[in-house]
Amino acid sequence: MKIEEAIDILLTFKYFIHSRKINKILLLLFLGLSFPCIASANKLTILHTNDSHSHLLGFGPNADYSPNTLNNDQTRGGASRIASLIKQRKKALGDEHVLLLNGGDYSMGTLFSTVLPKNGLELQLLNALHYDAITFGNHEFDFHPDGLAKSINSALNQANHLPPIIISNMIFDANDPDDDALEKLWQQKIIRPYIVLNRSGLKIGIFGLMGEKAADVSPNAAPVTFEKPVIAAKRMVALLRDKEKVDLVIALSHGGVIKDPSRKIGWHGDDIDLIEQVPGLDIVVGGHSHTPLEQPIIADNRMTVQAGSKYQFLGELTVGVSAKSVQLKSYQLHKIDDSIRGDENIDRLITDFKARVTEQFLQHHHFSFDEILAETDKDLTKAYDDDVLSNLVAESLLAITHSDIALSTNGVIRDPVIKGKRGYQSVADLFRVVPLGTGVINNSPGNDVLKVWVTGREIKNLMEVLLLGYQMRGQSFFPRLAGFKVIYNGKRIPFDQVMQIQLGNSKTGYHNIEISSGNKKLYSLTINSFVGALTGLIHKLSHGLLDFNPKDKQGNQITDLKKVVFDGDPDQAGIQPVKEWQRFLKTVASLPDSNQNGIADLPRKAEKRLLRQDSYNPVKLFQNASWIMYVTGLIVLFILSITLLLLKKIAGKFTNR
Repeated sequence: MKIEEAIDILLTFKYFIHSRKINKILLLLFLGLSFPCIASANKLTILHTNDSHSHLLGFGPNADYSPNTLNNDQTRGGASRIASLIKQRKKALGDEHVLLLNGGDYSMGTLFSTVLPKNGLELQLLNALHYDAITFGNHEFDFHPDGLAKSINSALNQANHLPPIIISNMIFDANDPDDDALEKLWQQKIIRPYIVLNRSGLKIGIFGLMGEKAADVSPNAAPVTFEKPVIAAKRMVALLRDKEKVDLVIALSHGGVIKDPSRKIGWHGDDIDLIEQVPGLDIVVGGHSHTPLEQPIIADNRMTVQAGSKYQFLGELTVGVSAKSVQLKSYQLHKIDDSIRGDENIDRLITDFKARVTEQFLQHHHFSFDEILAETDKDLTKAYDDDVLSNLVAESLLAITHSDIALSTNGVIRDPVIKGKRGYQSVADLFRVVPLGTGVINNSPGNDVLKVWVTGREIKNLMEVLLLGYQMRGQSFFPRLAGFKVIYNGKRIPFDQVMQIQLGNSKTGYHNIEISSGNKKLYSLTINSFVGALTGLIHKLSHGLLDFNPKDKQGNQITDLKKVVFDGDPDQAGIQPVKEWQRFLKTVASLPDSNQNGIADLPRKAEKRLLRQDSYNPVKLFQNASWIMYVTGLIVLFILSITLLLLKKIAGKFTNR
């Protein structure tokens, strides 16, 4: 029955009942009985993912993954499995009551991203899964703004339709043509600052944000820059509330959350800043930190959610929306595993994607997608106390360049090696360990290997920033070493904790090097192009206290990374870049075959190269210290002296009494 018909029926009662009060009561009673759907229409469910990083085949050995059968593999995730669960939840809840959203970093992390500019495979998948809105993460810019634009255009040409791509704090450079292709997509409204959708009888405004810390680790985004997230969010909330008159405001924020027991809310991070500082915002669908939140984090009745990474989880947030408030009704973090049968259509799509990767990329490097390169009898992780995999990554850089030292970070090492059923590791599995980046010279997939020269003090400065970075900004900054050890004292002032740097290896032994500012001797350092780009931030991240100036062999300061790309074949004309992923795969394939079965064996143990030795011993506090520690010591001595004088004076007054 329509509302108009109900009112007509009620009005006929006026001829029999003359009391206005009774008319009102009857009207309200009749509407309440006739339209129970009005109350339930304000109930909305948000299904959400983030940081899928091209993990279409799940999180585990590809040889084990069997999405079309149940209960016979240990693989977590998988795009065809999450597709099935999304369909199930939408059917159970009703499409008209559900939003499907993504918090960014949908690309970069597996072999599928190697053909991103040519195909935009991940965007085609998001379209096939019927996402209502997505935003960019920092890794969408790994192929630079032009490469991102190519991936969007390629996906659009092949799929004919894409989910709305929304980001509201992206700023283009009017004087640099390198972001013009991306800006054209903005002008065509293929990328937009926000969208307004209708679900459950609600008008819902959704906008996207790149987090400040995510932007900091997106050097390839240049010349694109990003407005401060909180400032942009306040501007978008005002627009959506005042102009669009929405009932609910959602931010897709690639910002992240970090546990912080010192705070009342228990967390800090860019997504926490949004719910604490932006009135009028209701929900943040987050990303970047890869955090599987079991329940929303709530501040001032605003909430943020995040669903881990790599399609291992599907978040399901249900809220009740009234004119006065948004109330949490329920939350569930669904695990994606072998209890869910995969969607056959999505599985066929991914099989086609695999064929494209082999044809367009792998065969040119003499690899095949499912080729077995090694085996392991245990999981190898990037946990701080697990050095096997990380040492191997750093050593693979050192092996090709023959530098004095090599350095990588946890942020570059993306996936662990998972044993699975049999321990076999394919090309696709091992590529996921170091899958990121693009070439400095030719923009080809994978980080280039760089060789630079630095002083002992600059090695110390780099380590100082990384040591503080992983504690303040998360595990991505945690350093991984080859060819040297670093001994540091966590009781010293930040930016001056390194006591010793020792060069060498476990076979020949280690020796200390001079790390004072007076030592101008140069040491060769191998890094990948992603870390190389971030070294330009050392001065900024240390608030101007430390410098790091990479040089060429002659000691000339380098500002263009193209000049220090390692040449893999000097006999050929021009620079032949060496890719980090190639070196890692070749290093793994060359490992000893200890059980003589024709397959290389990954090592079980590794030495520790980052050693923490906390001490308040004055010798340890000032060993190889810079001016930072000495000035801090003088300040502490001054404060103690003043305190003692005051205490002595107070004690004298009591004595005189």
